[in-house]
Amino acid sequence: MLNYQEIKIKQAVKEVLYIAPGNQNSKGGIGLCVNNYSKHMSDFKVLVTHRFKSRWLNSIWFPLCILELLILLIKDRELKILHIHGASKGSFYRKYILYVFARFFSNKKIIYHIHGGGFRDFYLGSSKFVQRRVRYMINSVDLVICLSEKWKHFYTSAFKPKQIKILNNMILPPNNTERMNSNDKYKLLFLGLIGDNKGIFDLIKTIAKNKKQFENKLELKVAGNGEIDRLTNTISKWNIQNMVHFEGWADEKKKEELFRSADAFILPSYKEGLPLSILEAMSYGLPIISSKVGGIPDLLHKGKNGILVVPGNQRAIKNAIVKLMNNKDLCKNYSQNSAKTVVDFYPDRVLKSLLSIYHELQGNKGLLFKQN
Repeated sequence: MLNYQEIKIKQAVKEVLYIAPGNQNSKGGIGLCVNNYSKHMSDFKVLVTHRFKSRWLNSIWFPLCILELLILLIKDRELKILHIHGASKGSFYRKYILYVFARFFSNKKIIYHIHGGGFRDFYLGSSKFVQRRVRYMINSVDLVICLSEKWKHFYTSAFKPKQIKILNNMILPPNNTERMNSNDKYKLLFLGLIGDNKGIFDLIKTIAKNKKQFENKLELKVAGNGEIDRLTNTISKWNIQNMVHFEGWADEKKKEELFRSADAFILPSYKEGLPLSILEAMSYGLPIISSKVGGIPDLLHKGKNGILVVPGNQRAIKNAIVKLMNNKDLCKNYSQNSAKTVVDFYPDRVLKSLLSIYHELQGNKGLLFKQN
């Protein structure tokens, strides 16, 4: 028998259309986030805006998205809310076009859920024409959802949204957190897009420049997609193949293996919203080394489960690694705190907050979880 919240999820999901990149087998954070929603919602409705790797194929696909949206707005009488998930650059342009059509052809409530760590730079670096479109969308949607207090401060200071809410990214609890057998080396894990923005090449250089100190003591595993050739060439150039290993793209099974065999997780990014990879690492009880960007400081300060570094500061990255390598008690404390803090990002809590947002948006504040 369904419990009360499961019944409400089933009822609410019929009224919501998610507009987002492909949520099946996605390699992007937004797609993964929406995919996690779909696993807890039957009759999940999603309009896929970005399906292919090829820009050319996506350019053909997008007009079909507009047509599909218009058909759904006309035919689906149950729809009451459009929940748009977006980020900066191309993602914004696609969602802006869909928003304009939705606003013109319907009176549905519209949520703009902003992900990604580059939105501030995107807005400030855009032309006045684009900035006006950004302001129009953020100021005229019925509700803006962001990922942290820092992002809420930015959106409320730079724009005039009607309403704004913070909603935690949702991750699924791991099936197995038991540690896998490992050698005596301290194992770091990097999981994400391979490129300058994620700080992976700062990390590689840090290890290479301190090779004598880290050799036979440290092992870094890197998983993800992006500038793979550049990564492997950099590893060869610095002759650190015995310390840094590229694991390729990690599916769910591979990710579980990597998290269970790691001693700590590292993501020295320059830009972030609130990375799912950090939340996933925390769910496996890993200490975190990451940057003072986006919503990460709120997460690590609250959890007291890791070390913050300034992006690009290789000395700080080195010191953070050494600190964890040489302090088992600190690692144990961070590990326990990670596991405690991350429960706020599990489905039961996030979905309860999300459904409350939906209900409040329709003018039924406070009734959603009232017991019969």
